Amino acid sequence: MSMIRVTLLAVFVINIASVFAQDEPAAKNIFRGMYIEPKAAKVKQLERGLADHMVKHHPADGWQIMVWSVETGKRVGQYFYHSTAHSWEDFDTRVISPRDDPHWQKYVMAYTEKVGPNEFWRFLPDVSILGEKDISKSEANLYHIRAGGQKDFIEFMAKLKPALQETGDPYSYGVYIKESGGYIPVISIEGYMEGWKDMEPFSTDVYEAMANKYGEEEANDMFDKVYTTIKWVDNEVLTLRLDLSTQME
Repeated sequence: MSMIRVTLLAVFVINIASVFAQDEPAAKNIFRGMYIEPKAAKVKQLERGLADHMVKHHPADGWQIMVWSVETGKRVGQYFYHSTAHSWEDFDTRVISPRDDPHWQKYVMAYTEKVGPNEFWRFLPDVSILGEKDISKSEANLYHIRAGGQKDFIEFMAKLKPALQETGDPYSYGVYIKESGGYIPVISIEGYMEGWKDMEPFSTDVYEAMANKYGEEEANDMFDKVYTTIKWVDNEVLTLRLDLSTQME
């Protein structure tokens, strides 16, 4: 199994039995993340600081962290820094080394223009499709939903999943809902990619898949309903930076 696939397993399906039991208090489906903007001309220093911080304070058998470079969109040039999957209680019981914050301040924050917002996201496995591909990039589509519209949006995603699976195309994506941090509700659909080549459209598009599964009339009704829930969408492509992340064994 490749290092990238091992990493993806650590990020998205840690304790997968617990993740799927979302009604259990100990479900490990919560991710904490933030964006880091480097100071001008300080990218190399920041990256050295992040890499060193991972080795010293986020080992594979500890509080694991993944880092991505933002390649497109309004945050291009920034980094997305996030934990792997945890329960809410884990954030209360985590023991942080007294040397962690001083190291972070000296070797990371010293080269950082801005950090934030600090966000919590919940993974929704029942409406996600986790493929077998080795992941090096992710296309994130962040749907900013009208108040109360998240139920209809998630119901649409539940209908979409079997329709896409029946196409035979290698769809692979995770669905997350923001729990806290800035505007809510936001639902993020993360399309997992091996490389830029995966930006090419599949043989069957989303509408065609839904029409084939449910008929054109019902598909039209479902699309009309979900469109009314959306205020706006942000899009960005991110590249997984294993060199700046917890080193998985």
